[in-house]
Order: sequence, then structure tokens, then C-alpha cells
Amino acid sequence: MACFIHRQRGQALALALVLAVLGAAGLFHMFRTGQTVAHKTRLLNAADAAAYGAAVWRARVLNFNAYSNRAIIAQEVAVAQALTLQSWSRHFEQFSRNAARMARVYPPLAAVFETLAESASVARELVDATATVEIRLRAAPATGYKELLQASQELLTLSAGVFGASAVANEVARASDREFFAFALPDAGAFNRFTRRYDSDPDRERIRDLVVRSLDDFTSGPREVDMVLWGLPASCVLSLNSPSAWFQMYRKRGGTVLAPGLDRWEAVDTASIHDNRRRGFLGRRCSRVELLPMGWGAAEASLDGPLGRSVAQPGGVAINPTALEFAEAQLDDPFVPSATDETFVAFEADYAGIARVRELAYENLESQRYPRSRVAVLARVDARRLARNPALEEPSGRLRPPGGHADERLWALAAAEAHFVRPPADPQREEYASLYNPYWQARLVAPSPTERLAAESHVD
Repeated sequence: MACFIHRQRGQALALALVLAVLGAAGLFHMFRTGQTVAHKTRLLNAADAAAYGAAVWRARVLNFNAYSNRAIIAQEVAVAQALTLQSWSRHFEQFSRNAARMARVYPPLAAVFETLAESASVARELVDATATVEIRLRAAPATGYKELLQASQELLTLSAGVFGASAVANEVARASDREFFAFALPDAGAFNRFTRRYDSDPDRERIRDLVVRSLDDFTSGPREVDMVLWGLPASCVLSLNSPSAWFQMYRKRGGTVLAPGLDRWEAVDTASIHDNRRRGFLGRRCSRVELLPMGWGAAEASLDGPLGRSVAQPGGVAINPTALEFAEAQLDDPFVPSATDETFVAFEADYAGIARVRELAYENLESQRYPRSRVAVLARVDARRLARNPALEEPSGRLRPPGGHADERLWALAAAEAHFVRPPADPQREEYASLYNPYWQARLVAPSPTERLAAESHVD
């Protein structure tokens, strides 16, 4: 019995060693499993973040285009307003001077109008100088603020393409882990076809329509006044049914328009006294005719330089033909006398024409009302330094096994898109996508089969 017990000694130690080895192997297996799962999870999260970041950048670029389009429209409106002030100030100056001449028969009243005319002349000179500089800064070819906005649209649109999206995605991925690398998958030019620049005249007419609808009532006109001069009898007095027709009338007309061709603004203001005179056979018919021009003013801004005449005759200014001729003479001579001395002040202004902005290329979109710009991002990390677990390297979800054919790397695929949607705080109404409202946002989406195939081609 004692001999048997002696032979059994040491078996517990051997069993303990075996169990220790198995336990260590189990712990190592659990460790490498945890390491692999942790890296896969972190890589997947990094890929999602990278795709979302690239889509956010793309949405911000689209929103910048929307804001800049609005700003460009505002520049056009400001040009129209500046020309309106020029035209109206010149008209008021001429009106004040003519009124002062007519009032010389009554010296006290003449003195009032002379003072008014001098003040109007100073104001007109200041408006001319200010408007000229303002139009040049806002709309001069190549250097105006409007032109710079168009150039910035082109640069930022390039930065939101596949190359720019890859740069953003990689920066986001590396912010998660310096070992991560991410890039945007090629989209076969889909983003390049998502928007386009409005270069043709039919395209630019849409911008013109938006500008015209944005003008205030005074700028767009008609700046119209009809006032009966009850103290001045007309030539047809007592021969017409309406008592107002027995007297002369002051008729003021004016307006500001974008002339045909999209590259010329013109503003004109005219005012004249009209008389009712007999016309027709034996003078049986009475009608209003211009008797005395009282005020006139005009201003223009054109890509091709001063034209010297009114093309569109806005606001019915042709009702005062003589005053209109005097106004066009101001356009023909780009210099006006200074109010303070005998020098002359130029009022020509540089103008680049209706802008060529970026807008959605609706003809290329799958959905013209609800277009989406997708970006797929592929992220990777070198897995050779990881303790590998072949059971976890089988394809799972968006992950690609880091086998030899995958160059010993872990891979993750994620996708996101920029889409147009009104913010929750805005009024709840349906609105279709455009590059005039900055409602572009980003969101994560599931990778499409096409994107999965593209990712497989990069991994293999």
C-alpha cells in the first residue's frame, strides 16, 4: 500500500501544470480575440466618422454655394439701387435748377429754389462718386466682389470632389487612431455632374428673374407721379368733360431695368409739364402733349461700356420725349460738372454682367426634387502586429478579412450622403432642392451593392 501511494506522488503537480498551460492558452485566446474585435470596432467607427465628415464637408460646400448665390443676387440688387440713386439725384438736380429759373419772377421763392438746387448738386456729386465706387467694388470684371464669389464657388466645389473628400476622411480617421488610413472611393464623376456653372444666357436668365423679383418697389418702378396743376389752364379748357383736363399736368416717370442681353443695367427718370392741346381734323380732339421738360436723369452700367442711350426706356419715361433726350445726353457724356468748381466728375462704372453661378445640374440627377450626393469611404489599418484569430477573420458586416490577399490589413467600408432638408425649426412645408437655400445636411447610409463591389476591388 505504501508503495502504491509512493507511485502516485507528483500527479497533482503535472495536472496543475497542464491546467495552467490550458488556462494561459485560453487567456491568450481571449486577449487576441478582444484585440481583434476592439480593432474591428474602432476601425468601423472610424470609417463611419470619416464618411460622415466627408459628407458634412460636401454639404457645407453646397450650403456655401447657396449663401454665395444669395450674396451675388444681393450684389446685383445693390448695383440697381446705386444706379437708381444716380438717376434720381440727377433728375432732382435738374428739376431744382429749372424750378429756380421759373421762380425768378418771384425773388423770395427763387432764392429758396436756388438754395435747393445747390444742395441737390452737391448731393448728386456725392451720389455719383459713391455709386461709381460701389458698382466697381461689387461688380467689376475679374476683381469685383461678385466675381470673387463665383471664383470661390469653383474652388470649393473642386475641394468637395473625391480627392477633397479623401483628404477630409483621412484626417477624421487619423484623429481616431494614427494607424488608421481612409479614402473616398471613386464615384465615376457623379459629384462633378451634381452641379454645374450657369454659363449660357438661358441659364443666366433665371438669375436675372430672381434679381428682378428682389428689387424694391422704388428701384424697379414705375416711379410715377401725375399731378394736376390747378393754377395753369390747359389749351382745351372748358372743352372737355373732366375738370382736371382743363388744366396742365405734371407727369413724372422713372424706372430701373436690366436691359435685354443680361449685361446692362439702366435707370432713367424724366418729368415734364403736359398740356391738353387740340389735335386731329379741325382741332376737334384734345390730348396731352409734353409742354415743358422739368427734370431728367439717367445712369447706366454695362459690360460693353456706356451706350449713350436708353434701350429699355423703363417706367414709361418715353411719355416725356424731350426730357428723355436730355437724360440720354447725360449717358452720352460720361462727365458732369462739379457743384463746387468748374471741374468735371466722371460717373462711368465697371460692370461684369449677370453672374454665372453654380446650380444643381438637374438634367443629371436621378431625383430632381430630392437629389443626394453620396460618398463611400474605405478605411484600413495594418493588422500584422495584432495577435490573429482566424475564426474572427471571416467576412462579417462591412469588414474584410485581413488575410494574405488583403495585404495583412483590416478593412471597413462606410457611406454617407449630403441631402436637402428643411431644419426642424423652420416652417413645416415641402421644399425642393436647389442651391439658393442653405438646407443641405449630412447623414450616414448603408453602403450600396455598387460601393461594396468597388471596395472589394480595392481590397483584393
